[in-house]
Amino acid sequence: MKSISISQIIDIILLILLLLFIGQNLENIKVKLFMFGFDMPIVVLIAIGFFIGFFIGFFTAKVFKK
Repeated sequence: MKSISISQIIDIILLILLLLFIGQNLENIKVKLFMFGFDMPIVVLIAIGFFIGFFIGFFTAKVFKK
């Protein structure tokens, strides 16, 4: 039988925390952007912000890495 490594245990704990976070943030909120308004779950808005920040950081790091 294979043993479970420390990194796998940490991954499982992080996955459980992520699922709890998603479960707590399923409420819809009203988002207003200029003259448009729409409803979306809070977790989707957080994910969009995360990915925008990730891509900005990723591409600016490539530009300034020279």
